[in-house]
Amino acid sequence: MTPRERILKAINRELPDRTPTAWWVRAELVRKLAENFDCDASDVAAKLGIEGWGSIGFDVEFPGYKERCNGKLEGDMPYAGSEYIFRSEDVFEDAYGVVRKVGQDRKYVEWVSGPLVNAASPEEIDFPVVGQILDNPNAAAEVQKQKSEGLFVTAGIGNPFKTAWEVRGFENVLTDYLVNREFLETLYDRIYDLYNELTRRAVHAGVDMISMTGDISMQDRMIITPKLWREVDKPRMAYWVSEAKKINPAVHVFIHSDGNYEEIIPDLVEIGFDVLNPIQPECMDPAKIKREWGDKVCLHGTGSIQKTIPFGTVEDVRNEVIHRIENCGYNGGLVLMPSNVIQYDNPIENVIAFFETARDYPLEGVAVSKVMMDDG
Repeated sequence: MTPRERILKAINRELPDRTPTAWWVRAELVRKLAENFDCDASDVAAKLGIEGWGSIGFDVEFPGYKERCNGKLEGDMPYAGSEYIFRSEDVFEDAYGVVRKVGQDRKYVEWVSGPLVNAASPEEIDFPVVGQILDNPNAAAEVQKQKSEGLFVTAGIGNPFKTAWEVRGFENVLTDYLVNREFLETLYDRIYDLYNELTRRAVHAGVDMISMTGDISMQDRMIITPKLWREVDKPRMAYWVSEAKKINPAVHVFIHSDGNYEEIIPDLVEIGFDVLNPIQPECMDPAKIKREWGDKVCLHGTGSIQKTIPFGTVEDVRNEVIHRIENCGYNGGLVLMPSNVIQYDNPIENVIAFFETARDYPLEGVAVSKVMMDDG
C-alpha cells in the first residue's frame, strides 16, 4: 500500500495496512533527530514512517510590499525564513500589516498589532481582494505529479476568526461580536471572499483535501459562544465548504482548532467537515468522539503534547499510542499525530517511540478484537 493509499483508506474510514501518521515539528528537534539517525534532516520523517503528505498553494500579491521589506527573519521561531518590514531589530511587519515581536529567547514570537486595530467603520477595512491572487498555471500538473509520487495532496487557509483577530486585535474582535456586528461581518466577508477563491483554485487543481486551521477554542470551551459562532461563522464556513464540494464532491475537508470544540462537532459534520484535528486529549476524549462520530469523521491528531510526549516516559508514550489505535483506529478513521507542533525541547526518545509504535503496531488484531468486543 502506498503512503497515499494508506492515508486515503484512513480518511475514508477504511482499515489501512497500518496507521498513517503526520507531524508538525520544530526545526531544532528535526536536527536532533537527524543527528540521532545519522541522516539528513530531510530524511527524518521517512525514518519515522511519516510519509505521503504533499501540498500546493497560491500566492497573493501585495503591491509595494517587497520593495518595503528591509530584512529576513533568521532563526527557528515561527515565521522565520521570510522577508519582512523590520520596525526595529526584533519587531517586524508582514504583508497583511500584522506586527509581531520576537521573544527574548528568540524561540517564539508574539502578536503586537494589526492594521485594523483602530478602525471604527466598515469603510476603513483594507484587505486583499481576489484580483491580488497570482495565477499558477502549473497547479494541476503539480498536484498530479505529487499524486503520481504516492502523495496525498492538501491545500489550506487560516481560520477567518484567527485572520480577523490578527488584523483587528483579539479583544476588538470579541467585542465586535457583541456591539459592532456590522464591522465584524464586513471583515469576515472580505476574508472569506479571498479564501473562497484560493480554495476554489486548489480544488480545481485536484487536491485531495482542503484545510482550515486556527484556534476557535480554549482548554474547556470555545473562545466565542456556540450561539455566536452559529450566527456569524457557521454560515460562511458552510458556504466555503459548499463551494469546494461544487467543484469536487469527493474532496475531503479538514479543520484544526486546539481546545474543546466538541459542542459544535454536529455543526461541523452538517457543514461537510470529515477530518477533525487535533482532538486534543487534554480537552476532549478521543475515544468518545470516535464512538459518537467515527462513522462520519476521521480523527486526525489525538497525541498528547501537553503531557505524554514532553513529560512522560517512553513506556507512557507507547501505551498512549497503542490505546489510541485500539480505541480510535480499529476500523480506520485515524491519522495519528501529536496534537500540535512538537516543541524544540521535547525528548527525542519520546518522539521516536510515538512514531515507531504507530508505524509498527499491527491493525489486523485490533480490528478483530474490537469487533469481538462490540459483538459481546
